[in-house]
Amino acid sequence: MHMQSKLTVSYVAIGLICCLTAVFVARDIIQSDFRDYVLEEEFTLFRADLADYVGRYGSLDRAMHMAPFSTFAAPVDATKRWQGQPFRFLVMDRAGIVLFPADGYKVGQTVDSEILDTAESVTVGGKVVALVAHTGLGQMVAADHTFLGMADMSLAIGAVCASVVAVLLGVGFGWRQSAPVRAVSRSMRNQCGEDSGGTCIEVPADEDMGELVEAYNAMSQELSRCRQELGELSLLDPQTSLYNRVHFDEQARQFFESAKRYEQPMSIVMGDLDHFRVLNETFSREVGDMVLEKVAELITRHTRKSDVAARYGGEEFVVLFTHTSSDKAAIACENIRRAVEEYPWAEFHSDLKVTISMGLADNTDLDSAASMIARADQNLSAAKAGGRNQLAGAE
Repeated sequence: MHMQSKLTVSYVAIGLICCLTAVFVARDIIQSDFRDYVLEEEFTLFRADLADYVGRYGSLDRAMHMAPFSTFAAPVDATKRWQGQPFRFLVMDRAGIVLFPADGYKVGQTVDSEILDTAESVTVGGKVVALVAHTGLGQMVAADHTFLGMADMSLAIGAVCASVVAVLLGVGFGWRQSAPVRAVSRSMRNQCGEDSGGTCIEVPADEDMGELVEAYNAMSQELSRCRQELGELSLLDPQTSLYNRVHFDEQARQFFESAKRYEQPMSIVMGDLDHFRVLNETFSREVGDMVLEKVAELITRHTRKSDVAARYGGEEFVVLFTHTSSDKAAIACENIRRAVEEYPWAEFHSDLKVTISMGLADNTDLDSAASMIARADQNLSAAKAGGRNQLAGAE
């Protein structure tokens, strides 16, 4: 079952349970309050009948000798609540002696103080003639049952309406709460993060969903970082950490087009370590690898961040000097040449000496980056032919 379906079922179930609970509680409260009302109404009618009974005959003793109270107060219609049954009412004199028996008490018996404290008085002519306490439940008439039936019907209709609202809200909340999960799923299907830095989903205020989305965003960002590192690795020479030949050629082409469009200077130098094959054979390939790494470090140290330095192949290195004329590039090349020559190579081997020959070219009279590289390579050959450990093409 999908997340949205689970949330919807949960919300609907909770809503329906709450609706039914509220209906049953409300029904119980209504019936309880109505029973209290019936009891109070019945009690009031009985006291009124008892007052009339005493008032007709002058006193309670005379009334009891003249006619039974149940005969006097017999109901004349179905709306009379207590239905002429005085045995549900305990009638006492002011001393608490039972006059009309009820609830297990007999005539002449004295009631408990608790009943006496809760009893209400019946007054005739401003004089208390008796005390009355209600026992048992109130007696409902037909109208009472009709009212309760109508109340039950209203509650049932309300329950149906509330259930419909609960279902609609459950569906709505289920859809809303599952939205971040659907967004995560869509992002994973669409490989989200590749072009957006890995952050693809807005974090919701909801704590649990917010944690889920934050976890996903962190994962996506990490994947994006790994992709970026992998992309960079594909552009770098693994041994020297300089750019590789493919990336250099592309950068040179782009910079050449930009320099041509805006009429800016640009220079390229190609360098080659002198007698590197002999170095490898004499001092081992391990020493040769350390030399390549150190030369790459020296080149990086003597070039700018805006320049593009690369290992062009084997012991060949190439540097693109952006926005730089050949005379200024020649200064940087000479710094590199001297740094290679003067480096204390004895730390690798006591007899080791390393130099580099370099050929320089600019974009003054050339029509492509490839032609610049070819010119720099020609000047490099001239530097080697001229005795090595020098820069050619800076004239």
